[in-house]
Amino acid sequence: MRTEDHVDLFAEAVEADPAPTRVDGGRPRGLTAEGWVRTTGWLQVGDHPVSSVLLAAVAGLLWALVGAAALVTEFPVAAGVLTLTTPVVSGVLWWLFTTRLRPASTARNVDTCRADELEPGDTIRLHGSIGPIGQVVEVALDDDARVVLHGGARRTWARDDVVHLAELLR
Repeated sequence: MRTEDHVDLFAEAVEADPAPTRVDGGRPRGLTAEGWVRTTGWLQVGDHPVSSVLLAAVAGLLWALVGAAALVTEFPVAAGVLTLTTPVVSGVLWWLFTTRLRPASTARNVDTCRADELEPGDTIRLHGSIGPIGQVVEVALDDDARVVLHGGARRTWARDDVVHLAELLR
């Protein structure tokens, strides 16, 4: 590696375009080849994201209650078992999906800023306040804010568009 006045062959390579990292410095789940990170947790209360596993369990409970209402007169025990097991199964299946099949990181929005205030190293939501996250590598300002993200993706916003800053938790 090149230093001020000589080449150091034993220095560690420094990636010019570092990948997004979690708050604790680890590699996030769901980092794609394009450089953005899949995320879960579409609901946030204050600055605390609500677990998508919990949302899947609640959705399972709602479906179980509909099924139990249809079954309760003919098969009351099956209706009770359905009501108790479906939320758990829904939550576990969603957890397996987001950790094994299509890994995704938990993230939370921490602030907003104008597109022309973005700086290299900022971690941003790519599509409004939810969805995948990318890390800003370069910002070019003219009539619009042209942003290059880790992995080479490019986004363009009007200078006064609001962009959500986020942090990767797990």
